[in-house]
Amino acid sequence: TYLDRFPSSIRKALATNGIEALYSHQAAAIDRILAGEDVVLEAPTASGKTLCFNIPLVLSLLDDPQSHALMVHPMKALSNDQRRQFEELAEPTEGAARRRLESWIFDGDLDPEHRKLLKAHPPAVLFTNPEMLHQSFLGWQDQWLKFLSRLKLVILDEIHEYRGYFGTNVALLLRRFLARLGQLGVRPQVVLATATCGNAEEHAYRLTGRRCTLVRAVTAMRPERHFAFINPDIPDFRFHEIYRLRIARAALACVANGLSTLIFCPSRKFAEEAAIRARRDADEYGIDPETIAPYRSGYEADLRREIEDGLRAGRYKAVFSTNALEIGVDIGRLDVCILAGFPDSVLSAWQRIGRVGRSWDRKAYVLFYAFNNPFDRFFASNIDAFLDKPLDEILIGVDNEELMARHVPYLVHECGAEFTPELAEHLGRPFFDFARKAMDGKKPVKAHGPSYQRLSIRGGSSTTYRLVYKGKEIGDISDAHLFREAYVGAIYNHFGKAYRVTAHAAGEVQLEDAEPHLRTEGIFWTVTHGAEIISGIRYAENLAACYGRLTVFENFGGFRLIDTRSGEVIDEQRVQFARPSNVRGFWLELADSSILGDRSDVRNLFGLEQLLRIGAPFVVPCDRHDLGTLTSLRPPATVYLYETVPGGIGVAEKLLEMWPSVIETAIGIAESCSCQHGCPSCLVPPRLPPGFTEPRKEPALAIACRFLEIASTSERERFDPPTHTGVPLEELTGCPRGSPLSDQFHRMVCGVNPQMSWAVSR
Repeated sequence: TYLDRFPSSIRKALATNGIEALYSHQAAAIDRILAGEDVVLEAPTASGKTLCFNIPLVLSLLDDPQSHALMVHPMKALSNDQRRQFEELAEPTEGAARRRLESWIFDGDLDPEHRKLLKAHPPAVLFTNPEMLHQSFLGWQDQWLKFLSRLKLVILDEIHEYRGYFGTNVALLLRRFLARLGQLGVRPQVVLATATCGNAEEHAYRLTGRRCTLVRAVTAMRPERHFAFINPDIPDFRFHEIYRLRIARAALACVANGLSTLIFCPSRKFAEEAAIRARRDADEYGIDPETIAPYRSGYEADLRREIEDGLRAGRYKAVFSTNALEIGVDIGRLDVCILAGFPDSVLSAWQRIGRVGRSWDRKAYVLFYAFNNPFDRFFASNIDAFLDKPLDEILIGVDNEELMARHVPYLVHECGAEFTPELAEHLGRPFFDFARKAMDGKKPVKAHGPSYQRLSIRGGSSTTYRLVYKGKEIGDISDAHLFREAYVGAIYNHFGKAYRVTAHAAGEVQLEDAEPHLRTEGIFWTVTHGAEIISGIRYAENLAACYGRLTVFENFGGFRLIDTRSGEVIDEQRVQFARPSNVRGFWLELADSSILGDRSDVRNLFGLEQLLRIGAPFVVPCDRHDLGTLTSLRPPATVYLYETVPGGIGVAEKLLEMWPSVIETAIGIAESCSCQHGCPSCLVPPRLPPGFTEPRKEPALAIACRFLEIASTSERERFDPPTHTGVPLEELTGCPRGSPLSDQFHRMVCGVNPQMSWAVSR
């Protein structure tokens, strides 16, 4: 058989796990990797992807005892799990051969003493993440020469996580890493793997700059899973409180029926509060409260691993998690996945669902409880649209000039300022040309390299703060979560316990005990300032669609202290400060509301904002939380839709051409909602900004239809940034409106999908 070609130790390890044969895609991937090819593997969850690279990895290390391998994972929990699986495969190997298969995890949790030891005496395999690849393997590359000079294999698992802003940064980082290795005379083989990516071969190329052989599982390998998509009937004014209770009790009911359950929650705060509620009610279901736990980032490493091991071993029966357990982690015979709200994308939903049903010999159950928003309610009412939807294609902006500018100082520090053809091969033409132009006439200062801590790979601030309770550090929190969840006076939940934030010190958040029945609600709103147009289209004389740079200010206005037993607000504090961020945005600007005719009340633009918010994720490939919206009623009245991280990935730019399709999609969703005047399932946002009332359905749909009418019937001009004037679209294409080639040329110039071409030219 195929397995007979492997050493007895590998066959023994496989037999221990009940594996007597391999799937065809596993054999194909192993053969390609052993042949030395760069490979990208696309196969569903629970289809044995890990063996596809672990088996050739073991064989390669045994064949060349001096070689090394690097496994890069997007999350810490995945590194822990993947190392465990590698060790299980290597365990039966004996004697000196076993020592060739030593492995270790190198991440931010590792203490300085062990870091120093691993650099001096690197094991055969290291498991790490993009942050460490940037900060240590490149930032301290001279200390890693023993490891890097013998690096034979680089494995990138779960590459569908590398999308958007994060994915673009990782692509630029990998190009820097491979370029530096090239200067050392090292060209490692790369292996990539994904379960939920519709364009795996293209995405692998964008990430690495390498043309990889695609190996795909030819059959739909899905275990038996039973789906229930639920649209809960909860009054809007008490929705969140009752919804959280319903999720907690659904988890308890599953555990009471002997089903191990993983609950994916929309936020860290929700996970903590739902776990507290489930523990409080556990006795009513005959369940030990100690078998229930929350799980999220910010916990100390030992606590996270204890929860992972406890869930795998059955000590924990229900775990309320953020997306920290979403990807790749094999946590055993889980029976139920509860989705508390729909994730940011269909891709993420399948990743979460893939955590259950991995044993193949028993049924698994998926329960989705919709939030009161249009995205959730759409899928709750259209389960077939979810089950039959093709895998998402992933786009990353490898030509994003703002992000390339952030990477150039590190590239020059690592590789020097000599731009050779070999460097161009590793970097790709956009990054190479941009860096060469940026360094034209400049020389790097070798003695002083850039601070590697300043580059945030995932977006937002890279600053973290220690959570300190009674002088002891109990975890950490990011700058963004600090602003939203741990402001002074906030009730902050950490591993099922309520704390009160008493002060912010240098790099610290001071905590004290709080009553378990208290919670806080922060008051937040957003404003924008200083729009700079990069590109735009003017429709008629008074309506313009623009794409450009924005400064967005996220404002904090205080908080309310609430008694959860009665829902009563027992205290309210007012304070104000703001966080600015520079982003890319799209906006519709209305110079004169008279063009709206009977719909001239500009306050109805708030309803149009909600329609853009609803429709964008269905039309433009993006996660829902990649985008924010706001409305300004100051003349000229403007509706903004902006990307939430600096630099962006081109979503806002795509909206410049596709906004009519976004509005059409949103109109269809709103019209299908059974409400009469507008509700949280179609138009009403989770929070109303100060000065706005709930949008009404009829005027919102009317103003949206009027915007579509103007866009489809008006003469248009494209904004020309150098001259700050408008240029008729016909002059750009070189053919008059209405000519046979007009649509084709407009699509070539604007890069618009042919199905959307009406939005650009008629």
